[in-house]
Amino acid sequence: MKTVHVDGGAFVEPPKFKFHDAYFTVCDDEGKIIHFAENIGDLYSGLAEYEAIKWAIENIKERPLRITSDCKTAIAWANKGSSKKSKFRVSPLNLGGIELVYMSKNPADIWNEKNHSPKHDKSYYVKRYYASK
Repeated sequence: MKTVHVDGGAFVEPPKFKFHDAYFTVCDDEGKIIHFAENIGDLYSGLAEYEAIKWAIENIKERPLRITSDCKTAIAWANKGSSKKSKFRVSPLNLGGIELVYMSKNPADIWNEKNHSPKHDKSYYVKRYYASK
């Protein structure tokens, strides 16, 4: 069974703390990039992760396919779609031959942290914002 790892996210910084410049990554077990998409819009980070799962399903034709993700919301949306009360309108994905697995710190998450979106706490961004003024 082929396994790929996905991770998505968006930047959130002062002063408005709104999601912007979303991105996602799909990679193999060794952390080699299969696909990287940046600046896909001002999307909620869970939606970016859903888009990563969707991209993997639509573009990797090998089945059976295992996809790991560290976002429980994106996995739930891929399985059932968003709830009717959700402001995010996403449909369930065709999971024929697909196994979705929750995995924290998967290779895509590690690649993003090293190469695109280093993790800092909120105070780092607040200090950086005020230092830039």
